[in-house]
Amino acid sequence: MTTATAKKTNGKAESAKLEVVKSELKNENPIISLEKRIQKVQNLTIVIEKWRKLNDAKQNLNEFQLGNDGLSATIALRDAAGREFKTSHNIVVTTVLETVQNVLDEKITEVEAQINFE
Repeated sequence: MTTATAKKTNGKAESAKLEVVKSELKNENPIISLEKRIQKVQNLTIVIEKWRKLNDAKQNLNEFQLGNDGLSATIALRDAAGREFKTSHNIVVTTVLETVQNVLDEKITEVEAQINFE
């Protein structure tokens, strides 16, 4: 502890106490149990599998877009009841492909952020 003296302008001196506290940072490496390490590896494996599937889908989409002439592509949607929607309209097909590409890029970025080795 350090003591400092301060003079006031009215001529009276007064002691002020100044206390300095040092904080000690402890850098401990906690030992992780084997069970927790195994769980982290399993979680990482799941995340890596998601990443692989997303990248495969992105690669397939890129190959489709490269092989697509823009005139003969058809988008087809089918629901659980078997009803189907099809369109070959170029603007619709292009918009759907761009949307799927953007969603895949976003999801890949999210999954990559989950892959860490801490």
